Amino acid sequence: MLSGHDKRDEVITDAVVRILGNSKLRESDAEFLISVGKIDESEEYLLGQADQLNGNHYGSLLFLAEAMEEENRHLVTSMINLSLLTSVLERGYTKAYPSSVRYLKKLDKFDEIVSDWKEFDNHQVFKEQIIEAHGRKRSFWSRYQVKK
Repeated sequence: MLSGHDKRDEVITDAVVRILGNSKLRESDAEFLISVGKIDESEEYLLGQADQLNGNHYGSLLFLAEAMEEENRHLVTSMINLSLLTSVLERGYTKAYPSSVRYLKKLDKFDEIVSDWKEFDNHQVFKEQIIEAHGRKRSFWSRYQVKK
């Protein structure tokens, strides 16, 4: 059933309520919220499902990270970048190390900007966890140190 243009706001409002009520993350839902100008709602949705962010979905996550960064939503951008970084390091995908260094550099930068980490670990905590879990990946860390 097609709705007329006069029903647009009602349809969007219904979709936003449905999306925010869903406990399963769908990146396409976050993309929809952004596309209709519901940035606050997209941020709320992504932060609420942050534990479901999967860095293996880098195509959609890159879009979301860029869109959130453009809107100065640094906490959610940090969560997305952390997911992307963790995915590459866990897989040991050395070809993606240059991108991963950029993710970590963004996390470093956002650490200076984000003042409220809400229920999430702050940057220092997750950086220590990354070092502990992936500290032996010399190829990654040497790129990170050089680009510092």
